[in-house]
Amino acid sequence: MSDFQSGTISVGTLFDAKSFYRIPSYQRPFSWDEEQFDDLITDTRDADHDAPYFLGNIVLHIDKDETRVIVDGQQRITSLMILLACLRDSIDQKKVKDEIQDKILQQARTIEKIPERLRLEVKDREMFQSVVVNDGGTLKSYVPADHNEPSYRYVIASKIFHKRIDTLTQDERVELVQFIVSKCVLIFLQANTFDEAFRLFEIVNDRGKQLRRIDILKSKNISPDVIAQDSVRDKISLEWEALESQVGENNFESIFFLIRLIILKDKPKYDLLREFDERIFKDGKLKRGIPFIELLFEYVRLYKDIFTDKSYIEAETDVGIRYQSLMHIMDSEFSASEWRACVLYFAQKFGRDGFYEFLQAIEKLYLTQWTAGTRKDERYADYTLVLSAIADAKTPTDAIAAVPFDETKIIEQITRANVYGAGFCKYALLRLELVTSEHDVPKRFSAKSIEHVFPQNPAPGSDWLKAAGGIDPEKFVHQIGNLVLVSRSKNSAASNLEFPEKKAKYLSKRVSDYPRSIEVLKH
Repeated sequence: MSDFQSGTISVGTLFDAKSFYRIPSYQRPFSWDEEQFDDLITDTRDADHDAPYFLGNIVLHIDKDETRVIVDGQQRITSLMILLACLRDSIDQKKVKDEIQDKILQQARTIEKIPERLRLEVKDREMFQSVVVNDGGTLKSYVPADHNEPSYRYVIASKIFHKRIDTLTQDERVELVQFIVSKCVLIFLQANTFDEAFRLFEIVNDRGKQLRRIDILKSKNISPDVIAQDSVRDKISLEWEALESQVGENNFESIFFLIRLIILKDKPKYDLLREFDERIFKDGKLKRGIPFIELLFEYVRLYKDIFTDKSYIEAETDVGIRYQSLMHIMDSEFSASEWRACVLYFAQKFGRDGFYEFLQAIEKLYLTQWTAGTRKDERYADYTLVLSAIADAKTPTDAIAAVPFDETKIIEQITRANVYGAGFCKYALLRLELVTSEHDVPKRFSAKSIEHVFPQNPAPGSDWLKAAGGIDPEKFVHQIGNLVLVSRSKNSAASNLEFPEKKAKYLSKRVSDYPRSIEVLKH
């Protein structure tokens, strides 16, 4: 660490005449929720106003124009700005209102050639201007449909803050803003560069939304020294956020790990950020900036079509119906994720040609591993082999033929005597439901639990034991043929009813979604 500053700073000093802040484009959108807004206003209102009150940490670094860039703490700082604006709009005294506004906006002074300038530059500039900067902005009415979700959070915060402020007298409102400005403090850590600031951030326990490795990748790939034009950087940032919203935060982050696997075709050695920095960018496997962004966006759109929307092959065709039905159970039941890298890479190289056949081959590979209890390292070896085969393949058929699976071993495990209780048992039953289905429309099979048709503990002298014909039930009761899926929770008492009663009172209500299971009711 070359040079950094740290200490305690009051909100008043944080937003004094010489201080200006920027929320960088790599940061996630404003995303505090109602509970956090309520905590902020309730805590500051009810605190001991004669004692300092700690609001949290803020990590900064100095930009080229001397603006302080917020690496961590943007949610808290933005919320504080909205709270100050609400107090400004709720207080009648013009002098107090003007002093609050000076914490939000540097007023232009002509003779001193000082321009008007925001204390905080945010990503949602239009909404920030309307709600926070403009006098009376927090009291305006806004239509939710006219604003995207991150922007409308300014309105949500304002409503919650005003609800609490409106219970105070004018004197109490002035006292509250005095307390916030003079007694509310933050711990600040300030570095000269982003890298130093991020290292500081990593050792700070922050209550807010944590900066992720992918946020750092974003910053490094759209920084001014990589992409010079502000308009291009802003456009990429907006598209980045839109794509993350479309596939979901967790899925979006997982795509980076899949891309890493696709590019390196090897198991990871370091954390995600170091993998990209040292093994991908530094080694020349992919260039920073536009090449990285374009590849990422391509894979995110593929991921959305294949896994999220499951619309990669349209359902109007027979193969499209089968794909959507199969993908639904693979996506929901396959817990490991490496197989997705193979599917993405195949689609990126060959498109839809042979895609469903490749997906079936990958399913068999996954089941070969799952039924055999294959360890993670061995799984990686199989998937890196597949990824290398896709890279070398001239046709989709070549890539499909290279997928290593063993149907015989899968069948052996699925048809064994004690398959009930195996992790893959539910998937095998779901797959059998697909086989039994008429492929007229895509199926969305899922199941609450698994039921034994012949009960595990039949009552002595029951018809169940007579039907067994002297065969020990333990030899077949846990086999796949005696198991059906049920859509609701199990009922242990009903499970032991005689067959006619079990069908009428229990099974018929719970297997109506499953064509294979319905066949049981015909017997």
